[in-house]
Amino acid sequence: MPGHATALAEEAARAGAPLVVAVGGDGTLNEVVNGVVPLRETHPVTVGAVMTGRGRDACRNLGLLRDPRHAVRRLADGHVVSRDLGLATWPGGRRFFIAAVGVGFDAVVVRRAGTRGGRLRYLAAVLASLRDYRPSPVVVDAPVGESWSGAAASVIVCNGAHLGGGMRIAPTARVDDGLLDVVVLGGLGRAELALWLPTVFWGGHLANRKVRSWRAPAFRVDMAGDSSLQLDGELGGGLPLEITAEPAALRLLV
Repeated sequence: MPGHATALAEEAARAGAPLVVAVGGDGTLNEVVNGVVPLRETHPVTVGAVMTGRGRDACRNLGLLRDPRHAVRRLADGHVVSRDLGLATWPGGRRFFIAAVGVGFDAVVVRRAGTRGGRLRYLAAVLASLRDYRPSPVVVDAPVGESWSGAAASVIVCNGAHLGGGMRIAPTARVDDGLLDVVVLGGLGRAELALWLPTVFWGGHLANRKVRSWRAPAFRVDMAGDSSLQLDGELGGGLPLEITAEPAALRLLV
C-alpha cells in the first residue's frame, strides 16, 4: 500500500528507534526516508537498507551493497555516513528524494510502467510513450547560476548520478556535495529521442547539442501540458516544482 512504509518509519522514529531498515526497492527506501527525515531535528534516526528491488539505483548512488545477504551483515558491522537529499515542493505537497525528480517524458513512462515488473515492462512503456510524445514548453530557473526556457522532452533534477535501473542521467552528480544537477532533454523529435535514449545508460546523451546540464543548489521547474512528475521512480505531485538540495539530511548505515 503506498505510504505504508512512510507511516511505519515515522511511527518508529517517534517511538525512539535509533535505526530503521528499509527492505525492498528504491520506492520503499524513498518512503522510509520520507518517514524519518522530516523528524531529524527532534527524532534523529539512522536509516539502513536491504535492497531487493529490480532497479536498486540506491546501491549505485549511495554505496549500498547489492547482495541482500551481505547487506544484512552490514546492518551489524557498518558505519554511519551523512548523505544529501533533494526536496521537491509543489502546490499542496512536498517530498524528499534520493536519486532524482523528473517531469515530462520520463514521468509519463513511469506512469505507464507502474511500480511492478522489470525492464521489459519499462521498455514497453517507453515505446508506448514515444507514440504520443511531443516536446512541451519548459522553464527552468535557478536562483544561483544558469536558467533555461524552451521546448523539452524532460527535465530531470538529480541528487545522484543514476536512475531507472542504472541510467547515468547525470554522471557528475554526487550525494555529498550540497548541489543538484539538472539535465534538460531539449526539443528532440520522436525518432531522435528514440535514437538517443539508449545512450543514457553510459552518459552519452550529454553529447547531444539539444541536451543541457548544469549544477545549482536549487531549481524551479514548470512545464506546460502534462504535469506528471516522478520522484525516485514513484509518481507524485504537480507543477510548478521547487527543488532544493538538503545537504547531509540523511543518516545512512553503509
